Amino acid sequence: MKNKPKLLFLFLLCISFLSTVVAQHPDYSGTWILNLKKSNLEDMSPGFTGSKFIIRQKGDKIRLTRYHFYGEKKNRLKFKMIADGKTRTVKLLFKGKLEWEGNKLRSTLWRKNFHNVVVYSFGKNENEFVADEVFKGLPKDHHNVWVFEREMKQ
Repeated sequence: MKNKPKLLFLFLLCISFLSTVVAQHPDYSGTWILNLKKSNLEDMSPGFTGSKFIIRQKGDKIRLTRYHFYGEKKNRLKFKMIADGKTRTVKLLFKGKLEWEGNKLRSTLWRKNFHNVVVYSFGKNENEFVADEVFKGLPKDHHNVWVFEREMKQ
C-alpha cells in the first residue's frame, strides 16, 4: 500500500516522457542536393540539370528555399509555412496547408487549375530526404519521387 503513490508517480512520469518523445517530429533542416540517379522523375523541364533544397525548421515553422538548375541558370522559389494543417494563402497565388502525418510532412498546394501534394520524409537514414510529389493539372499530371542527399559541411 505504501508503494502505490510512488508507483503511480513513476507511471505518470513515464507516460509524460513517452508522450513528449512520440509528439516530436523529425527536423528536416539542412541543405539537400538532388540525386538524379536515385530519383524517379516523370516530368522534367527541358534542360533541367539538378535541384537543391534549403530547409530551416523550428518546430512546426518550415522555410523552404528551392533551387532548380538549368545548366548555369537557376530558378529560386521560397516558401514559409506552418505545419498545423490549417489552410492559408501561400505566395499570394495558392491555397495551401502543411500537416504532419506521423513522421512525414504533407504539403498540399492548389488553385483553380492544379493540385500538388508532396509528402516529405527521411529515406534510408537522416542523410537522405525524399519528396514524393503527385501533381494534377496543367501542363500535365505527373508523379515525381525526388531523392536528396544532405550536403555535409567541410
